[in-house]
Amino acid sequence: MYRVIISIGLLVSISMGIRAQETVDFNTVNRESYGHYLTGQWDSLIVLGKKAIRQEMDFYYLRMRMGVAYYQEKNYRQAASQFKRALKFNQNEPAALEQLYYAHLMAGQTEQARLVRKQFKGKLALKLPPPEGKFADRINIEYLYGRSLTEDLLAEPDNLFEGLPPGIQYLPQHYSNISLSLVNSITPGFTLVHVYNYLSKINHLHYDDGTIQFEYPDQSVSQHQYYISPNITTRSGFTFMPMFHLLSMHYQTPVDLSTGFQGGSQVLIGVVDKSDFATGMNLRKGIGSLDLNLGAWYATLNEATQFQQRLGFTWYPLGNLNLYLGANLNSQYERSGMDRTTRYTPELNLGFAMAEKLWVDLKGARGEMVNYLENNGSIVFNSFSNVIREKVSLTLSVPVSEKGSLLYLGGRWSSNESHFYPEDPAQENTTNTIHYNNLSIYGGLSWKF
Repeated sequence: MYRVIISIGLLVSISMGIRAQETVDFNTVNRESYGHYLTGQWDSLIVLGKKAIRQEMDFYYLRMRMGVAYYQEKNYRQAASQFKRALKFNQNEPAALEQLYYAHLMAGQTEQARLVRKQFKGKLALKLPPPEGKFADRINIEYLYGRSLTEDLLAEPDNLFEGLPPGIQYLPQHYSNISLSLVNSITPGFTLVHVYNYLSKINHLHYDDGTIQFEYPDQSVSQHQYYISPNITTRSGFTFMPMFHLLSMHYQTPVDLSTGFQGGSQVLIGVVDKSDFATGMNLRKGIGSLDLNLGAWYATLNEATQFQQRLGFTWYPLGNLNLYLGANLNSQYERSGMDRTTRYTPELNLGFAMAEKLWVDLKGARGEMVNYLENNGSIVFNSFSNVIREKVSLTLSVPVSEKGSLLYLGGRWSSNESHFYPEDPAQENTTNTIHYNNLSIYGGLSWKF
């Protein structure tokens, strides 16, 4: 028993001795951190700084030196965190404010950088004057062309729709979309995003209302869209993004059956006009190397109402834009007449710098994407009777100006389904599901003024 007590005492003494050796004092931390700063030993400076902070030793110059160390390592998000801590010791210190401004800017947090720059005073304000509002801060133009791989299916359309009761079914053939967007920079922390889209689409339409029955291989569909979203960013890293999206659709449909001069019949085609909308808000909060996302939207698409929610994150492991990974989960509750449907769609996103001037962005989603909203409701998948089951996209971006203008080119593959909609709701189990793939290419220019 006596030996056991002595052994325990020796272990405690050794442990206390090790802890005493690990403890650092203010003078040591100040001297060594300054030495690492002068010699550019950034990793050693960060290790020393973390050790001092764990022992509740914290002061202005330590945070400034750690911020510079992270900045030199291109971990701009951590650098910004350190400069914010430094400002808590010395509020409105010009050196810390300037460093914080550049850290936000390099991290891609443009509006937070503008909010910091707004605080500049004296010589710093003369060097970097407060940012002014711009009617055109950024302009984007994009063109997309998509084609469904349905040629073999439509070679004998009678076989596709044989034996079906009265109803309708669409099978997309090809489509194109032009997108124009404008970003107004009103004041630091407040921007206004406008987007206009024009979609032109050709479908194969199977139509049977019990009286008129025919195949229309070139049904034309067009859609005009206007989207607006004010973006409000706070100094603490919150960004609020309410939105409103108006869609105006025009599509061909049979309206009458006429008798010809010499007998026979002819289907008269008319155009139907309708409007839908979507509204909601997305909230983003930056926390260190993470951006947290939370969104909720309401829409009235295709004579149904949708409630969609989104929860996810984007992680920047290097603290910069050279690598990021994102994951989101979307839930959608839809009401159509007496029917109630709940759908879940996970999304994944990976982006990285492949070279100094080449960025790659990969996105994928899987679920039941119908009447589905993306990108805070600026993208709407509202093709009637068609469902996207899986989709994958690849985008390559190249900077073309020092201010951040980009030229990009991309492609998307999707696995789709076309469903039959019977005239009689009692026959709703007749779906006649047709599986097909879709390929699209897109490209555009995003110009920063």
